Amino acid sequence: MIRVYLDQNKWIDLARAATGHRSGDRFADALASARSAVTSGVASFPLDMYRYWETGKRNDDRSRNDVADVMLGLSRQHTMALPGELLPAELDEALMRRFGQPKHPRQPEVFGIGLRDITKGRMTWPAPDISKLPDQGGSISPDRVADLERAFNRVLEERLLRAGPDIVRAAGLDRAALDLDQQYVDYENSIGREIREQRLTGDLLELAVRASDLGGIRPAVTEALERIGLTWDEFVTDMGPGYLVSFMDDLPTRYVTNVMRSAKLRQTEQKWEPNDFNDVLALPVAAVYCDVVVTEKQWVHHMRQGKVDKKYATMLLNDTADLVGILASA
Repeated sequence: MIRVYLDQNKWIDLARAATGHRSGDRFADALASARSAVTSGVASFPLDMYRYWETGKRNDDRSRNDVADVMLGLSRQHTMALPGELLPAELDEALMRRFGQPKHPRQPEVFGIGLRDITKGRMTWPAPDISKLPDQGGSISPDRVADLERAFNRVLEERLLRAGPDIVRAAGLDRAALDLDQQYVDYENSIGREIREQRLTGDLLELAVRASDLGGIRPAVTEALERIGLTWDEFVTDMGPGYLVSFMDDLPTRYVTNVMRSAKLRQTEQKWEPNDFNDVLALPVAAVYCDVVVTEKQWVHHMRQGKVDKKYATMLLNDTADLVGILASA
């Protein structure tokens, strides 16, 4: 089974095809191929947290539910981990290659079922109240109770995907209120200003990008080092530029992240946009762990320049219609 990751606009392409929208005509074959591949078990279309966020931002109920319908049908609630959940395992593997430790590196758990799997216990989930059933559920076997709980969870997952901005805000999950997108743009712009002020180009720019990223993941690196008896200071004391770049590039999702960041930071005429926040978080996990990634043209170009497709044997596409040939081959 191949794993196919679709960026938000690509899900919208398929939703337009599903609803007979004229701009969706050229994606009708891709939608039919995707449905057939899912039914036959040839392909899985996992969702990540950012698909829930992006879908939930759509104010128009009909268009949001059109996208959610296609997501639910193709994903079957298969989901993909957040990048922070995969970093500890990637750090363990990188340290083991350098120090032979830890002897039992943590393993990445990339794919699962449902938003509950993505959040790893960080959200409080309601449970079905069996006592509301006749005779308080006493006559129902444990197996049937388990079936009811699974059905309840499926319905809850669907409602969360369909939830619009008002419901999300009422639940206290309004990501927009946190202003994370703009904070990220401001951060990258500050890095860009430093690069321009110091006139960094080529390898020095790449070094600056990776050094800033190492600072950003310092807590996770420190925790991983402690597991093998090293401190942060011991690790970085003798770390020269070449070692820093080599270490950061040995962390798969961070490698893709920094390929994307470097590309944007090199092109000063191409401004950072709030939507870049989702892309820089979402696409690295997909590019490393999925077989096919369909996203916007600029990111396909940048990742190919960074040889991400070669490094992780990932098919990178920017046209949703191209899924027809890929799924036929699969």
